[in-house]
Amino acid sequence: MYSIPKDGDVVLAIRNVLARYKTIHSLRELKERVEQELNFGTGNNRVGEDRIRRLAIISGMAIVKVHTKSTGQDISISKCPVCASNLKASRNMTVYGKTVTIGYKCPECNYWTEKGDLRVPSRYEFTVRRGK
Repeated sequence: MYSIPKDGDVVLAIRNVLARYKTIHSLRELKERVEQELNFGTGNNRVGEDRIRRLAIISGMAIVKVHTKSTGQDISISKCPVCASNLKASRNMTVYGKTVTIGYKCPECNYWTEKGDLRVPSRYEFTVRRGK
């Protein structure tokens, strides 16, 4: 049997892990280390990778670098695949004075994609944010 920890406990575990290791080079590694931190002595807490990633971004504990890969697809998206925030359209003005959408950018985590070439996250890198 396992239990699901509260958000505050997960944020504290993320802070402790990043304070100890400074940089974590993958989401899977961060998940394993956070679960080790949460399970110190008990061994029954579980937390998902998506939840850890979002809490690290929302709490401001980590600087998250998103490595992406191109899919070549032209799909318009409205939600960020990294943190689920609403994406903002990046616009450019033409020589005729009109504006065109050239891509999308997330205001929370700096994920971006071009309009004609959807980029999907392939790897995450978490670095401790100084002063947190």
